[in-house]
Amino acid sequence: MARRGENIRKRKDGRWEARFICGYQENGRAKYKYVYRRTYTEVKEARNRMMSQKAGTRASEAEHAQEELRFASLLADWLQGIRREVKDSTYSRYSAVIEKHICPELGRLPLSELTEKEIDSFARKKLSHGNLKKSGGLSPKTVEGMLSVIRLALDHGARKGYPCCRSVRVCSLRQKMPEIQIFTLKEQKRLEQALMEENGAFRLGILTSLYLGLRIGEICGLRWEDLDLENGLLYVRRSVQRISNLSWEAEVSLQAKTRIIIDTPKTNSSVREIPIPPFLLPLYRQHQADGDFFVLTGSSSCVEPRLYYRRYKTLLKKCGLEHFNYHALRHTFATRCVESGFDVKSLSEILGHANVSTTLQRYVHPPLSLKRRHMERLGPLTDCGQRNGQKEEETPEL
Repeated sequence: MARRGENIRKRKDGRWEARFICGYQENGRAKYKYVYRRTYTEVKEARNRMMSQKAGTRASEAEHAQEELRFASLLADWLQGIRREVKDSTYSRYSAVIEKHICPELGRLPLSELTEKEIDSFARKKLSHGNLKKSGGLSPKTVEGMLSVIRLALDHGARKGYPCCRSVRVCSLRQKMPEIQIFTLKEQKRLEQALMEENGAFRLGILTSLYLGLRIGEICGLRWEDLDLENGLLYVRRSVQRISNLSWEAEVSLQAKTRIIIDTPKTNSSVREIPIPPFLLPLYRQHQADGDFFVLTGSSSCVEPRLYYRRYKTLLKKCGLEHFNYHALRHTFATRCVESGFDVKSLSEILGHANVSTTLQRYVHPPLSLKRRHMERLGPLTDCGQRNGQKEEETPEL
């Protein structure tokens, strides 16, 4: 039986069709080979034989005509090899980067001519005017992602014996930390008051992000079976997101450019259990539905993150807080935890981070008032502080 991601389907005439990438055109678009057989097993075996022959031919050509092996062919071979090793969302992102950015600029170069200088020039060009939707360049983080794809493909080529230099280094881009958005206590109170005026389960998602730190995709993927209200626990097990609908995996009749997928969260550490604050339990019980139903919809269908984000922004506009993005809820949760004296290890596990350093770098933002109280604690420990009348018992409580 055909499985998702195999690129095998049964045609209306009863035959089985298999497709695979055999290379890239000069404009960066993928080229495909088609195989037809009477049964699924036959077409799969024939497809695999053709792919093996193609790989063998490519390696042979690399030995006798190294200058003819193009970077686009290596990228296609690498993509085919990782298809079953990565998530659909990751594969879709890699494919889009290759087709839209890397292949049009570097795909036609023979591997022998793909040097550090060429890659560095590519990165600088993307930084200055690489945005395909509007004028201007791409962010350092986005370009770093492209360079990572190039590194992975070159490593793959070196392991396969292709004529590429595994030691090719690419420039390391200096990235600015994005501006962190955090609700003040007054702004948070305004948001909470507006949520209490809302009906239905819409408010549950925002309150859950604000008080448990869930991402928007995790909120959209939350089912009632993930909430153990008796023991006060919430389990994060899946995430919803929209990804590009790859042309070689879509049926001919499908015209949509994107599709919704429900998958496990972004990392293994993101699969986690979180204690639910007692004050939220009555709100959950008020809307509780069948275990298979999604929390935000109360049905078997999930809400798309993009649509939920729009409704969130509509609510913020009513509160005069429209400049905040959804991730500000997660940052605000982390900040309130630090203010309340959470230990960083517990906070890191609740947020679903792989290590504590990620939590400290990106999510721990103590306010000035907390920093001031910490600094005031130094007074009784110093001679200068004691001379100026600050005694140990006057040390402010944290």
